[in-house]
Amino acid sequence: MGDKSGNKVGNKNAVAGSKEAALIKMQVRILVEIRNNSNITKARIMEKLEVGKTTVDTGISALKKFGYIERVGSNKSGYWKILK
Repeated sequence: MGDKSGNKVGNKNAVAGSKEAALIKMQVRILVEIRNNSNITKARIMEKLEVGKTTVDTGISALKKFGYIERVGSNKSGYWKILK
């Protein structure tokens, strides 16, 4: 059999040429929705982007980790603060 050596490098989902180049497309879409409405809920993001809860949770978690957003206040009455 053949040898499958080599390194796969890069992020196929990365958005090229934007300041959010380190983010994948879904994270950028989530960030756009939050920028459009800082009071948006995860459920509403799921509806608008037509994706599941896990996808939204993963995207928001990454945006928090990379310092793009933070949640201010409670889940019910709080809002998203854009940091970048």
